[in-house]
Amino acid sequence: MPGKDLLMDIDFGALYRRQARASTFQARTAADWDQRAEHRSRREKGSDYAREFLARLDLADAETILDIGCGTGNLALPLARRVHRVHALDFSAEMLRLLRANARAEGVRNLTVHRLAWADDWSRLPRIDIAICSRAMAVDDLSAALQKMNAQARIRCYLTLHAGTTFLSEDVYRVLRRPVVPRPGYIYAVNILYQMGLRARVDFLRTTGGLTYDTPEQFVEGIRWRLGSLTAAEEKRLLAYFSGLPREADGTARYRHDFEWALLSWEKAAR
Repeated sequence: MPGKDLLMDIDFGALYRRQARASTFQARTAADWDQRAEHRSRREKGSDYAREFLARLDLADAETILDIGCGTGNLALPLARRVHRVHALDFSAEMLRLLRANARAEGVRNLTVHRLAWADDWSRLPRIDIAICSRAMAVDDLSAALQKMNAQARIRCYLTLHAGTTFLSEDVYRVLRRPVVPRPGYIYAVNILYQMGLRARVDFLRTTGGLTYDTPEQFVEGIRWRLGSLTAAEEKRLLAYFSGLPREADGTARYRHDFEWALLSWEKAAR
C-alpha cells in the first residue's frame, strides 16, 4: 500500500494568496483595463503570442469554447471560425465593446459575450467543451478560479501564466533602485491542479510581443501602469535610461521586453 503523499498537506492556495498580497504587481480593475483596451486591441493584431497559443490547442471533438479574459478577441475571433460557438467572457466593458466591433468587422456571428469577473456568479454560463484562459489569471484566490474554470469544461482546459514572476527587465529594476516583490509563479497552479486530481501538462511560449515602447513618455507610463506611482527621481532615471538605448534603423530608441509564458493544459478526469 502506498504511503501518504505529503504534498497534499501543503496549502498552495494559501501560499499563493500570501505571495499575491505581498507582490509589487497587483491585479488591475475593470476600469484600469477599460483605459488600456484600445492599446491592447492595436497591439494584439497579428501577435506571435496568439499564433503560438492557437497552434497548441487540440480542438478534437470540440464544438464550443469559453474564452475567459477574452479582451478584444485575439483568440476568440479566430477560434470562432473553427468551432460552432465561442463564449467570450471579460469584466471590462470597453474590452467587450471593442470585441463586438472587431467581430462585426470580421463577419463573426457565432460569438456570445458575457460581462463577468472571476468573483461573479457563473451559474448562468453554459458548460462548454474547452475552456481557455489566456494571461487573465491575476486573481486573489487561485484555487477557486481553477475550480471554476475546470467546472465549465467537458473535455479539456488551457491556461497561460507568466513563466517568470515579474513583468519588467533586470535593467529597469536597476534603474528604479527599489525592491520588487514578485507575483506567485505558474508552479502554484500546477500544484493546486495536482491536488485537485488533475495532471497538468506544462509547455512554454516565448513571444516577441511583450512590452514595446517607442517614446520616453510611453515607456514611463508603461512602467507606471505595472508598478503604480513613481517618484520624480525614478521618472528622471527612467527617461535617461530610455534616451541611452541603442537606436533602431530609423534612428529612434525603442524599449522591448519579451515574455515567456507557461501554458498549462489538462484533460477532464471524467468525460
